[in-house]
Amino acid sequence: MSTDLCVRDIAVVALLLICLLSDVKSRRIPNWATLPGIALGLMLNLVLGGWPGLRMSAIGAGVGFGALFLLFMLGWMGGGDVKLMAAIGALKGYPFVVSALVYSILVGGFIGIAVLVWNRRFWPAMKGIALFLLSRVFRSIPTHELDPEKMQKVPFGIAIVVGTVWAGVVSHFAGPLWPFM
Repeated sequence: MSTDLCVRDIAVVALLLICLLSDVKSRRIPNWATLPGIALGLMLNLVLGGWPGLRMSAIGAGVGFGALFLLFMLGWMGGGDVKLMAAIGALKGYPFVVSALVYSILVGGFIGIAVLVWNRRFWPAMKGIALFLLSRVFRSIPTHELDPEKMQKVPFGIAIVVGTVWAGVVSHFAGPLWPFM
């Protein structure tokens, strides 16, 4: 294992542990962890990989941030989650951040469904989502809004941590975008 890979991996694991503990304890991912994570990722990749390393890191940060920013704007996700994925992108670069995003969304969906089933709210939630989507597609159906009070909140930082670890394990054994290539 090369030294540059090891340094970035250690930084990602440290960042993930800090953010996991914070998200579980306070349901917040702190700026004091994510913003230095972004800066560290950009600097590490510049020092270890030169301009191509900085480019890979900047693209990774942009993809990580941009992919979750829309969900943040819709109120479906916190800003800390967005900055955490940007920091992962800055540290690990592109294309790794794409795998981390995909796996994180899969884990988040699984956690969300499990919480709905556990709280016996799965079928009412599915009905509400179906009515919401159908009312947007077919004008003959009365407009249905999702009630924010009834929405099940799930700390997505946990899904980001698990999804990023999953992406790291898979990329180590099968390549950075498996099975997405």
